[in-house]
Amino acid sequence: MGLIYKDEVKSGRNMYIYYPNVPVHSPYKVSLIGVLRDGQDQASVEKLLSMGLKEMADEHWIILVFPNPAGETWNYEFAEDRPDDVAALDILLQEVTKPDNDPIQTDAVGIPLLSEMLRQWHPMFDCRYLIGMGSGASMAYSYAAVRPEEIAGILGFGGGISEKALENALYAPVAAVMSGATKKTSDYYIRACQAELSVEKSHLSIYENPLNPLAMVVRVYEESIPSGDIFRKVYRETFQNLRRMNTGAHGELYRFSDLSGPEFTWYLEDESLGCGPRTWLVHVPADLPAGEKVPMVMFCHGGSDTPTEAAHMAKFHELGRREHFITVYPWGSNRASWNINLLPDWPGDDVDYLTRLMDFMTSHYPVDPGRIYMSGFSNGASMAMIVSMLHPEKVAALAYVDTNWPGNRWKRVDIKIEDVTAMRLALEKKDPEMRMPVWTTYGTRETAYPVVKQHTQQYQYDFWKIFNNIEVKETPGPENPDPSGCGVPGDVVEWITPNPMFPGHVYQINRFFTRDPEPENYYNYVMMHDKGHDVAPSDAELCWNYAKQFRRNPDGTVSRI
Repeated sequence: MGLIYKDEVKSGRNMYIYYPNVPVHSPYKVSLIGVLRDGQDQASVEKLLSMGLKEMADEHWIILVFPNPAGETWNYEFAEDRPDDVAALDILLQEVTKPDNDPIQTDAVGIPLLSEMLRQWHPMFDCRYLIGMGSGASMAYSYAAVRPEEIAGILGFGGGISEKALENALYAPVAAVMSGATKKTSDYYIRACQAELSVEKSHLSIYENPLNPLAMVVRVYEESIPSGDIFRKVYRETFQNLRRMNTGAHGELYRFSDLSGPEFTWYLEDESLGCGPRTWLVHVPADLPAGEKVPMVMFCHGGSDTPTEAAHMAKFHELGRREHFITVYPWGSNRASWNINLLPDWPGDDVDYLTRLMDFMTSHYPVDPGRIYMSGFSNGASMAMIVSMLHPEKVAALAYVDTNWPGNRWKRVDIKIEDVTAMRLALEKKDPEMRMPVWTTYGTRETAYPVVKQHTQQYQYDFWKIFNNIEVKETPGPENPDPSGCGVPGDVVEWITPNPMFPGHVYQINRFFTRDPEPENYYNYVMMHDKGHDVAPSDAELCWNYAKQFRRNPDGTVSRI
């Protein structure tokens, strides 16, 4: 599509957008860099593109947005008699997903329709960065200080953070590379990243957080001239590796995963499954034990997401290297989301697709059919649940993250389990002795927290308790919520902080036990403190550590390994 000019109606502002020369909708990942410069002319944008930004965008699938200041310079001082550039950037950075201003059509619960997903670019919130020069550098420093949840990293040439920004700063980590910025600016970002001096040279200093080296600040003493070499270097060494998670009060810095190399195989529009062209990504660790069958984890992406985005979020394949299992990241039949309501007019039967994919993997790879584990995030977590409900004989355990199904993520809705198609079918066909070990994770900054009666979470855990012969206790209403925040506390409650890199990641594990003659812990409702809608670094490992204990036997029963 190349360079376009967009008058953006929500903000009343305008911007230039460069869309990379790649497909709008693909199974790969797109990121976003906002470039803040002085002035509004197209010539300045074309000059920057010619300095290597265009080639970098095409090579690495980057959308470049060049917002225009209301005048010649940015209101980084937050002056009340000038336009509010923070509010403008809030909108402009979000409105790059499509070149037009047509409103996004959604379904009844606010999810974009398939037609909307397919026509929009999809830069997720975890991969947004800023480059600033002149007053644009000062705006980048100031904006990232008051809106850290929106930005993972910044590169600035000159300039400095404003006093008003410091007064309103949230002191959340944002990686910063600053060339010739004021000392006050570097001091702020060093404090926000809780970084310490690690490298000192005559022309620069590097500061790193001792627990998390991604929370880093590079201070170059003399202001450099913007150049393609600097853009590429900072992208390669900082932005490309830097992911902003929706954890902590205002987001935290983590890393992307390396998805290159011979361990990964793409099946693109492949028809081997016999249910139409399908796309999925397979990871096979290089050092699997020769001649042995190994476990497999199938992880389903969230709504609008892709297999690549799912892999970067969950990183199950990295666990697979250590624990010797194969990972599969499938793409939904409609290339955007999953048919969780089992609609007949959907582009494909996703339950059929995923069970065929299981059979394909056991036939073509050294996969142990008794150790297939289902997982997923958000809409994909719902799909993982449904496959496990309808085909429990194929799934040894289910461990998923952050789904808001069934019901409405934004409000309480009165529904009956028997009116949810997948749940009704599952209970109708279920053998009385069938059990499904389940581990589900949810964040305390999610929309259905604290959990009360008629929340999406209540319908989930009531179903799995019924399925697993666990006592179903009534969930309190909003007038008297349980102080645990999870609706119904577990039979056993544990608190853990599993990640040394993120000591603030606190998990409340609610363990529920069956009423069988030998009670088993077959349902776990896990709350992570200060997590929004995302997969935290410990989520996949906790899922795996629970699920890997179980095997599905040929007779359909489940046993511990």
